[in-house]
Amino acid sequence: MTGERPHRHVLGAWWAPAGVVTAGFLVVLVGNRALVGGLVMGAGFLLAALLRLVLPEDRAGGLVVRSRALDLLALLGLAVAVVVAFALVDWASRG
Repeated sequence: MTGERPHRHVLGAWWAPAGVVTAGFLVVLVGNRALVGGLVMGAGFLLAALLRLVLPEDRAGGLVVRSRALDLLALLGLAVAVVVAFALVDWASRG
């Protein structure tokens, strides 16, 4: 044993973007405000990308999946896809 601390598997800062995405989902589900909820969910994924960019890997925890560049690309793509999907849907009721 060389005196190194054992590696802990810590989820880190994943809870902040997960909370924002969950809040957006609840806005869609309970608040009946789909576009607003979609924007909040997109902001949550954007927050995840920002945290992945600025935090070191041991603090980013559950946000670390692959390389930093690939994680950023995936999270930013997901943020854009969610916002675009919610913006393109015609939410006006027909009938």
